[in-house]
Amino acid sequence: MPITPAEIAFGENGIPLSPEYGDVYHSADGGLGQSRNVFIQGCDLPAAWQDKSRFVILETGFGLGLNFLATWEAFRNHPGQCRTLHFISIEKHPLSLDSLKRCHAAWPDLAVFADELQSQWPVLVAGYHRLSFDEGRVQLTLIFDEAESALKYLDVKADALYLDGFSPAKNPAIWSADVLRLLGKLSASDARLATWCVAGTVRQNLQEAGFKVERKPGFGSKKERLEARFAHASRFTPHSSLQKATLIGAGIAGVCLAHALVQRGWQVTLIEKHPGPAMGASGNPAGVVRPQLTLDESFNGRLSRQAFLHTVKLVSELTHESPGASHAFEGVLHLARNEEQAVHMPAMLAAHKYPENFSRWLSQDEAGELAGMPVTSPGLYFPQGGWMTGPRIASLLLTQSGERLSHHFTHTATRLEQTPDGWRVWEKDSLLAESPVVILTGAHEAAQFANLPLTPVRGQITMLPDGNLPDLKIPVTREGYVLPTRNGIGNIGASFAFDDDPMQRDADQISNLERLGRLLKNPPAINANGLGARVSFRAATPDRLPLVGALANEEANYPPETPLQHLSRQPGLYALTGLGARGLVWGPFLAQALAAKLDDEPWWLPSNLWNTIDPARFVLRDVRKRSSSGNS
Repeated sequence: MPITPAEIAFGENGIPLSPEYGDVYHSADGGLGQSRNVFIQGCDLPAAWQDKSRFVILETGFGLGLNFLATWEAFRNHPGQCRTLHFISIEKHPLSLDSLKRCHAAWPDLAVFADELQSQWPVLVAGYHRLSFDEGRVQLTLIFDEAESALKYLDVKADALYLDGFSPAKNPAIWSADVLRLLGKLSASDARLATWCVAGTVRQNLQEAGFKVERKPGFGSKKERLEARFAHASRFTPHSSLQKATLIGAGIAGVCLAHALVQRGWQVTLIEKHPGPAMGASGNPAGVVRPQLTLDESFNGRLSRQAFLHTVKLVSELTHESPGASHAFEGVLHLARNEEQAVHMPAMLAAHKYPENFSRWLSQDEAGELAGMPVTSPGLYFPQGGWMTGPRIASLLLTQSGERLSHHFTHTATRLEQTPDGWRVWEKDSLLAESPVVILTGAHEAAQFANLPLTPVRGQITMLPDGNLPDLKIPVTREGYVLPTRNGIGNIGASFAFDDDPMQRDADQISNLERLGRLLKNPPAINANGLGARVSFRAATPDRLPLVGALANEEANYPPETPLQHLSRQPGLYALTGLGARGLVWGPFLAQALAAKLDDEPWWLPSNLWNTIDPARFVLRDVRKRSSSGNS
């Protein structure tokens, strides 16, 4: 869904209002007072989270973010025994950063919180945006989408709900019976709900959704407000007790997953056949970090947006105080490969209304000027993109993981053994690890432990010595890429072949240098003789989508109409693999998403996208294929 930022105007009394909806963002009697009285007091906070290790608040209408800031303040002052506060908020028209700063200036008491929110304010593109505060104890998930669409694919059990959209007379969609019914499905048993709205249709729809509704004295000049309790028992997923995991494979995805689990208090064992992390497909001197955009809202486009922004944020924060040439997010160019793409690409930007700080279209001359060298065609510019070194980032993540992470490098897992309590991982006759959870985080080698449709794809890069392209400032990509030749990161890549030959090929060196001529206009002549090369193998899947989640029990007899989520699973066995050539971008994000899933946190992806990457999808496809063949 294209995101249109909110327009902000101010009334004579200084209250911010929306010209589009013709309504104010908060009461004229005071926005902060309204947040504290209607929502925090209305949901019995902070008392309600005192006896919970984790507390989840779901809000419709983030608006100025005032409810979040006031709730965060209350949590910092009175956390009790609550380890983590999850605040999930849906907003169709988010504010620009400038508008947010202007509005927040009205509440100096919240300045310390507002400043932190502003420092992490995301790029205004559709999807989920996870922001972390107070060393991870406060997690804000912003979902930029329409309310009904977002709630339909959200998987959470909320302990408290804030209903804070514009008036039902101005914005009926956010108060519809369907939206309130979905809120009931997403409510934990005895969840509390609060809103300033007392409209009769809203009260009736809440009651039909399973809430017991009461009118309460209102705030300021408003006579009444509503409080409600969810009266129905709901499905409850207990907090995971299996907080010990073994990961087989220490590429960028595996190391990111290990780090993400350790951050959540897990004990993790990491097994890797190489002598260090990220020495396989993610071990090139540097790789490109950019999103893959699509005209439609396909899985690739939606996942790529979120993964790209998350990776840039993670790496930037991780290396903020760490010296060394680990990355440069100073922009990346993706050129159109023909005239058809030169028409398609700007149309795609227009259709999604991407802000210029996410992506913009450049003419051939403009692109060449930014690149520092003439390029062969116009293209997309991603100002936050660039390059990163997988081994350097992986090493930093291992260092930060501390004592909860143990690793076995130069050890090759050869066999899994299922036990009554989980799994044992063997290297021939030697036991490497035993844990309730095992996650296959390697590349195509993961297929030796489970029936995973993984194919090795050979890629060879050509390494360019420093100074070969002295004027090239940023990576340039098309069918392949070239990186600046500074600090030992310069390379051209990569070849693409379905074979498992690990030897360097002269033909691939020549092909890569020819690729350079398709990216840069009149590049300097470079002799292939003596140039370094590196060969690695990505793991590809038949549909070019990753495999992330619990593995299915393939021995069960499934009817062909079985929904994907109803397939039985192998207890404690998961995969994070099949990332193809996008491991540097997808790996860090999917690692966090899977860690959250394993730890029973609110999800980082909507359920329809989870289904798209579920490894069990291929089991179900085989079942339906056999059924179709038998009926023909």
